[in-house]
Amino acid sequence: MSQSTIAANIERAIGSYIDACNRGDEDAIAACFARDAVHYFPTGPKWSGAATIAGNFSKGVRARGLVWTIDHVAVDAERLEGVLEWSQFETSDRVLRGVDWFVFEPGSLWIREIRAYGAAPVQPDLAVQELRDFDYIGRGYPVARPA
Repeated sequence: MSQSTIAANIERAIGSYIDACNRGDEDAIAACFARDAVHYFPTGPKWSGAATIAGNFSKGVRARGLVWTIDHVAVDAERLEGVLEWSQFETSDRVLRGVDWFVFEPGSLWIREIRAYGAAPVQPDLAVQELRDFDYIGRGYPVARPA
């Protein structure tokens, strides 16, 4: 499969996921993920497993009237990764903007991992502001200020 075909399929997979979330369709959301997928958040614990991720998003849509827009998508077909810039709207007129970093399974292009980053003010009481439960050290991210 060509890189451009993979890129188009990744972008389509991201669109299908957002569409399923907007409908609150638990089965369709789960179908976008690898069974053991993980969704990381900066302010709460990770969600593990396709069924858990799907159930939690479906509940949020029903309870808070959540809906997301696809603002921009960038894809790295070689690495099987994609980035989605989104806007999230609630029936309460609250708006949250952010970015999700997607990692896909080879072959199936099921979502293996999402790392969500919402636009939010800096929290001055926290010395380290990063995704909770994410293995920064294991993934090779810097953990100290460069010299």
